[in-house]
This record gives sequence, structure tokens and C-alpha cells, in this order.
Amino acid sequence: MCRRKKRACDGLRMSEKKCTNCIENGLACTFAGALAKRRSYVDALEARLELTEQLLRKLSGQNAESSSPSGTNAGSQWSDDSPVTASKKAGPGVMIAALNIRSMNTPAPAPHGSDLAHIALTEDLSTLSINTVQNRFQGKSSGAMLVKQAVQLREGYEEKDVPWSSRRMHYWTYNPVKHRVPHVGPFVFPDPDLLRALVDLYFIHKNLYFPVLHRPTFDRSVAEGLHTRDPTFGAVVLLVCAIGSRFSDDVRVSPPGAEPLRCGWEFFDQLPFHLDHLFETPTIHHLQYYCLATSFLEYSTPAACWTLIGIGIRLAQDVGAHRQREGPPTVESELWKRGFWVLVSYDRQVSMSLGRSCATQYDDIDAELPIECDDDFWENEDPTRAFVQPAGKPSLITFFNCYLRLNNILAFGLKMLYALNKTKKLLSYRDQSWEEHLVAEMDSALNGWVDSIPPHLRWDPNRREETFFDQSCLLFCSYYQVQMAIHRPFIPTIREGEPTSLPSLAICTNAARSCSHIAEMSRLRKNGSPVPVLISSVFVSGVILLLNIWSGKRTGLPPHMNSAITEVQKCMATMRVCETKWQMSGLFYDLLHELATIGQVPLPVAPHSASEAFNTNKRARKEDNAAQYPRTPAPPAHHPPEADPYHPPPSAFAPALHPSPTGNQFGSLPTYTADLGKLPVFHQRTPPLRESTSSWYPTQGASPLGRPDFAVGIVPLDADNSANSFPVDPLFASEPDYALGGSNLSNDVMAMWATAPTGFEIDDWGVYLNAMSELNQGFETPVPQS
Repeated sequence: MCRRKKRACDGLRMSEKKCTNCIENGLACTFAGALAKRRSYVDALEARLELTEQLLRKLSGQNAESSSPSGTNAGSQWSDDSPVTASKKAGPGVMIAALNIRSMNTPAPAPHGSDLAHIALTEDLSTLSINTVQNRFQGKSSGAMLVKQAVQLREGYEEKDVPWSSRRMHYWTYNPVKHRVPHVGPFVFPDPDLLRALVDLYFIHKNLYFPVLHRPTFDRSVAEGLHTRDPTFGAVVLLVCAIGSRFSDDVRVSPPGAEPLRCGWEFFDQLPFHLDHLFETPTIHHLQYYCLATSFLEYSTPAACWTLIGIGIRLAQDVGAHRQREGPPTVESELWKRGFWVLVSYDRQVSMSLGRSCATQYDDIDAELPIECDDDFWENEDPTRAFVQPAGKPSLITFFNCYLRLNNILAFGLKMLYALNKTKKLLSYRDQSWEEHLVAEMDSALNGWVDSIPPHLRWDPNRREETFFDQSCLLFCSYYQVQMAIHRPFIPTIREGEPTSLPSLAICTNAARSCSHIAEMSRLRKNGSPVPVLISSVFVSGVILLLNIWSGKRTGLPPHMNSAITEVQKCMATMRVCETKWQMSGLFYDLLHELATIGQVPLPVAPHSASEAFNTNKRARKEDNAAQYPRTPAPPAHHPPEADPYHPPPSAFAPALHPSPTGNQFGSLPTYTADLGKLPVFHQRTPPLRESTSSWYPTQGASPLGRPDFAVGIVPLDADNSANSFPVDPLFASEPDYALGGSNLSNDVMAMWATAPTGFEIDDWGVYLNAMSELNQGFETPVPQS
């Protein structure tokens, strides 16, 4: 009544709770009390937010109680009455740090099986190597762990323990240090002309990638004879000579009749092994000493490199080289910066290869990257023009900065993805899919890194500038190695329903293929000259591709039809050209050779290398290979009896190549993670193509299966274009023909890899092999006919 007539209601003031209007009109009063004031929209949202926060606090307490690695209960978590949260709630990052701190006050949990894999690995390596390695730690990300898993695959296929019978013992037993004689007296330097030549070789083949030295300053100091007066700088000069001698053909770099693997050790042996300088104020020459010693020993004794790197980084931190500096740059300050960052880059690479923790993390460094200015423009009479790179002239240091940024991503991946189980337990707090999230972030970071590469360093096999081409080769090989390191632990496991996409496996396989093609392009362009900076990336790629061949065989794809054979041969060829003077290259070649027997991979014919006279087992291995896999004689046009196939003359490949070979076979590479993940895992060989293609990934029409294929190889123009022929590099002897066998490459392949372990851990692969061995019993490989 009151509302209809819009009159004020006095029901609250009346004792009978009836308003005056209703009493006067004789109506039943419907007054039910004053209406509550309607809340605003903001008030309603605040109430809902408060209710949501209460529910979250309740759920977080329950979740922390059940999943806290330290075993604490909900009472030890943040609560409403905690003084820490009374004013402001702690963020997720602080919560993770708090869990880490609390775990320090509780007993360590029992070691996880994955944390103990290194014990079995060192025991197996001790039986494989003559030199003891029982006291050498090899971690999850190490190349040795990857080889161990491949060996298990091999033994699972053979259904028995297979001995390593084809090793060239010289590469496995040779220890250059044992021939060292303590040097007495002043340093002995090479003749002036040889010294200049060795310095040139060092700057061409090593300082180009890892710029430790400033050429004008170094040359000026040598010309002034500083190396004869200052023992520290003299040691730096000897190390430069030792590194450069491995790229020299001058007979004076080694004593007459000396072992080729000892090339450079005559200079290195003069260096004292005392640490008196640790009790002095470090100088830039001390830092350069550790950089260059690591570079020289990298492919001889990598474990010693890891120790030297640690000392060098601590030395650099002692003078604050890891911190940002104020003021204009000077020659000395820039050299400190260069030396420190070179050690950091070595630290990440060696730690990855050995499966060990990095000596320093990204969070510990705020030093600026080296100035992108070439050595010739550091000094100038006008201070405003010092350290200024001319406009339009790309700097050689740009490569190194790109390489460092890539290594930052690698270091994060090593720290997170290959961590101990207790660390992973902390990372998985409230997020069981943390690994996938981290990998997605790292993939995004890698894609951003690819976008940041300047034009002069992008992959272009036809690039005319030799220095930028060489830098691009190492940059992209390293990029693909990082891709493999990140995605190795994430090969898909069993999925619900039929698996249709396996990006991590495809990324690893296709990254390995891409790396092998870059290495091959470098080898052909340099006429077989060694490029040792690619050894590590190429070796890991070879192992991944061999696993691909073996797995393809299980699914019905005969090994000789798997195009990965071509890529494996490219990897082995890269090792071959480096093994004469780099010991690890010969050892890596032997490992690939042994693992190749998994799929009866056609192996290259061994060249007449300088180290062959020191190997007592090589002839036996050739004869053994000839008995198992008969070979037809190589065409004389491509393999003259006296010619060295690994150092062919410029015309050796002329009949085998298209007039523009690089654009056809080594053009654009898949760079983004999505590109690598979309390509197939297995590729069937196809007859060689005569028509021009835009890249070594042929178009869809180039493959009879309607998908990209890796079969484009280096073949003579008169090669037989039959169904049984496949591309063969002139480096390798021709192989016998095999009968083509039909296979179903869809469901079987995907199902096989869908049941693969999540990583390359030994125990997981052992269980997997037991299951796959049953499948293998029903599959027989066509035996080549002699």
C-alpha cells in the first residue's frame, strides 16, 4: 500500500508493527521489516574474492601437508595468524624458496633410482676402457650416458652381451700425459717464422670462435719479446703454439717419428703444473692461461678441462670479472670480460658432455657481454672512436655473443631438467606438469633466440664470407645440440588412444639430421680439413640417428632403406677427418662404428690416416667388416687407389654435384621447434633426384610417400636411378643392393615410440628392451648377399 501510493511507511515506529496507512484504510498490513541495503557490484565481487581466498588457503594447506618434501604439516605452512602474511601474501617464488630452505632441516630422502644411474655407468665404463674411470663422475646429460643407453639397445637386439671387439685400442689406451718429461730451464719457443705461422693458425681456427686474445696487443707483446721475460705471458704463447700446431702441416711442430696425437704436446709439456699464482693477485695472462689450456685439452682429457674451468672461473670472480663495471672500456677490461665469458661457455659445454653441474649460473653473473667490435677498432687516438665498429661491417664477436645467449638457455635446461630427484620434487610443487611447462618456455626462448640471429650468421650454405660461414656452422650445430639436450628426457610415453604426434622424438631426430648436414657441408666446402669445434655436436647427433635406425628396423623399415644411414655416415666422416690429431674424435668414431652394428649400417671405408701405423686392430676390424658385410669395389673415378678420400682435390666432387649443390642439398634448415617437431621421425630412402630442389628437405612432391624426406645425397649424375639405388657420398665405398621390403610406417612406428621411456635412463630402457625383444623375435632382417 505504502509503495503503491509512494508514501513513507512508519511500520517500524508502531507498536503493532502496522503502518498508519493500512490502519486508516482497514487493510491487512504486509510490512515485514526494513529492506536491507542492496550491495554494490564492487561489494559483491569483494565478498566473492574473500570467499575464494579462504577456499584457496584451505586447499593449499591440505596440499602442502600431503606433498611437502620436508614432511611438514599444514601448521608449518603460511596461515592467517602468521606475521609474514598478516600484511602481504608471499608469492609462489618465495613459497618455492621456503620449501627448499625447510628441506635443509630434515633428513635427506632415500636416493632415487635415477640419481644412482652414474654408479652403474662408471662400472660399465671401467670395463670398456683400459684407463680407470671408476673415480670419474658421469651424469645424466653426459654423452657417456647416452652411449650406455645405446649399448643397452644393441645388447637388447642381440639378446646377449656383445663385446666391443672392433675398437682401435690406440685411441682408447693412448695417454699423452704419461710421455711428459718435466721441463727444466727457460721456455723453448719455435723459430720466428713458425711462431708467426702457428699464431695465425690459432686466430683462424680457434680465436674466431672463442675470442680469448686481442690480436694487436698479442702481436705487439710478442714483437717486444715479453714472452721471453714474463713466464706467465710465455705460457700463453706456448699454449697458442700448441693449439695452432694441430692445424699445421709443418714437420717442426713435432719431433721426428712422433705420434700424431702428440702434436702440440711438445709446447704444452713445458708448462709448470704448480699453483703458485693462486697466492698472487691474478693477472689477465693467468686467466688466458686457463682459457687456452682448456681449449688444448678439450678433446684429450675433458675431465681435466672441467677442473681447469672451475679454477679459472674462481680466479675471474676473485677480481670481479663476473660483475658489471663502470666507466669507458679499456683493452684490459675487455680482455677480462672476454676471458671470463669464454670460460663460462666452456663450463656449460663441458658440464653438458660430462653430466655435471655448472661452476657458475646465470643468476651469479651481471657482467656485460663482450663489445661487438673487432680487434682492429679497439684502439684509436680519438677516445670517442675507440671500441666503435664501422657502420655496415658485421663484427666477428657477434657470433660469440649469440653463442653465449644460447648457452644461457642450455645452462637453465641442465639445471632444471637434469637435476636430482629432490630438486624435481620441489619444482613439481602444486604443478605435476612442471616439466612440460618448462620445456615449453625453453622452446619459446629458443625460438626467440633464432629470431635474434643477425643476417650474416643465419644459415646460408652459399655464403661467400668464409669466417661467417664457419661461425654459422658452429652456431647452428650447437643450437641443434641444445634442442636434443632439452628434449631427450621427453620422448613420449604411453598415451591414451593411438598416438598421432611425438614432437620431442621428432625434434631430437630431425635436429640430429640437421646437424649432420651442416657438418657435411662444412667438410665438403673445406675439402676435408678438420673442424674440431663440431665434434661434440656431431657425435651426439650420430648416436641419436643410430637409435633411429635400430628403432626403424623394429617397426619393419630395413636399415638400408632408412635415410638416417646417410646422416650417420656424414657424422662418421666428420670424426674421421679430425681423428689424426684429436684423440676424442677417433674414440667417438669407434663408438659410432660399434653402435652402427645394431642396424648393419653400411660403414665407410677406412682411409690411410697418419695414425693407422699405431693401430694394431684396424686391419682386423676391416677384415671382420668385410666378412660380415661384403662390399663391392668402389668406382675408381671417385676413389683412386692412392688418393686420400678425406682430403680430395677440388675437382673430386665435380661429377658428383649439381652445378649449384649447396642450394639443392644443404639449403634452408628447420630452425624453429615447431618445424623440427612436425617432420617425420623415420624417412624412407628414395631414388636420387635430378631436378633442382630448394633445400635438403625436398618438397612434398619429391617423396613418393608425400612427405619430407632426407634422401637427397651427393650422388654421381650417372647414378643408377633404379628402385634399389640410394644416394652415397663419394667418401664411402659402394654397398651391395638389398631387396626392397614393404613396411607399414604409421601405426607400428608410432606405437613403438609411444611406449618408449621418458628419457635415456638405464633402468627404464632395460624394461623397455625386454618388452621389445619379444617383438624382435618375429622380425628378421634381410641378409645382404655377397
